[in-house]
Amino acid sequence: MAVAVAIDTVAASNVAAGLGDERAITVPTWLTLLTGAGAVGASALLAALVTDRRVIDALHDWELSLALESARSQRDSDAEQSTAVPTPPRWLVVGSAVGSVLGLLALGAVVFVGLEGPTMGTANFAVLLSFVGLRAVLPTIAFLLVDPWPTVDPFRTLANGVSALLERVRGSRSPTERRRTLSTAGLFAYPSRLRSWPAVIGLAALVWLELVLPVTTNPQLLAALALGYAGYVLVGSVLFSPAAWIRHADPLSTLFRLYGAVAPIQRRDGAFRLVVPGSRLRNGDVVTDASEIAFVVLLVWELTFNGFVVTPPGAHTIEALVGSGLPAPAAYLLVLAGGYALALGLYALATRASRRLAPTYLAERLLARRFAPPLLAIAAGYHLAHYVGFAISLAPATLDAAANPLSPPVNPTTLALPGWMGTLEIVMLLAGHLLAIWAAHAVAYDVFPGRLQAVRSQYPFLALMVVYTAVSLWLLTMPTTQPPYVAG
Repeated sequence: MAVAVAIDTVAASNVAAGLGDERAITVPTWLTLLTGAGAVGASALLAALVTDRRVIDALHDWELSLALESARSQRDSDAEQSTAVPTPPRWLVVGSAVGSVLGLLALGAVVFVGLEGPTMGTANFAVLLSFVGLRAVLPTIAFLLVDPWPTVDPFRTLANGVSALLERVRGSRSPTERRRTLSTAGLFAYPSRLRSWPAVIGLAALVWLELVLPVTTNPQLLAALALGYAGYVLVGSVLFSPAAWIRHADPLSTLFRLYGAVAPIQRRDGAFRLVVPGSRLRNGDVVTDASEIAFVVLLVWELTFNGFVVTPPGAHTIEALVGSGLPAPAAYLLVLAGGYALALGLYALATRASRRLAPTYLAERLLARRFAPPLLAIAAGYHLAHYVGFAISLAPATLDAAANPLSPPVNPTTLALPGWMGTLEIVMLLAGHLLAIWAAHAVAYDVFPGRLQAVRSQYPFLALMVVYTAVSLWLLTMPTTQPPYVAG
């Protein structure tokens, strides 16, 4: 019986949403209504009361350097600042090397243990490393501390290694020139018109595949998908250079880069700096074009989608579509695409309404681009609400599997979550909402010169955030079940 319960925890691929087992969060209705009303009230107060640009600028411009170089290395850096290629600190070089090795070992473990390890999800280290480590914990580190993905990304390491090998085969360049062109050498120039649309399509494909494929009960399939993803990154990097392909077409790198914008530790000009959490969301370089707007909206929607399909309304929707004659995978794809189209439409309407409420010569595209980053704070809060309990409950099983990947315990240990976890999830969700409100407020005062104009411009986006938070609260407080027709 204990084994059966453990299997049920990851029986569906939707375990990636942090809602793998059936449960019902006992949160009183009055608490849900009160927290929703509090979010609305906080939105109005922030928009109406905090109008001093000096206060806003002081919070968002504050930073503290976390440089670890010695005085001697700093003097050496100052003496060599005229060189074309600055030398990074030794600790950063060592840390990057260690991170790259760990990332490659993790990828190798997913492939090897996936092919040779046990088939039970909570006992297979490849499954646990992928979903607990990559899907749950690393994004949490990215927005709570600092983006770790550039350091541990095994696909980037492989791509750079292949590019270095090709450069060596070509010859005719000195080692210094090879280092300078390592990440920019490709057979073709990356088509600028593609922008980051490949990353958008890639993320949508990953969300859909992890739900409709039995990746938690078939580790061999998970290993094959990991190899396929590595091939996707390698081929694209060889064709268009690692820098261009990873920046625009790699969904995992794009996801971590955007989540990292929320973090209190930012890397800029080769140095790490401590900033106010979420302060970078005001910057205009976080989201640069329409494709990245689409990626941010998809990032928010995929969390809602994963939460929706495990609730009774979501299950009824899928069952109705399948009953009408659609195959189950097509039904899930239709819900994913339809909800995403609705989310994009609502965001476009909010952008248009913002431009009308705050008359301006600024283009709608600019407003859409500037107000998109605050949505990342909502995604971060929702991610925490979905994944914290999932990661905690499977932490013992993950450690046991890591200690002996090929022969883990027959009965994996999982932790039972306390009853107050549901309330904590709501608190984390609302914390992300409040941070998003403040970030949108700061963006408005950075974009618009007039105070009244800045206040009015926020209203449509604040309304959209409140609606999304209300839907998220509704999903969190509903009983969950296994999504229907899932092969896991």
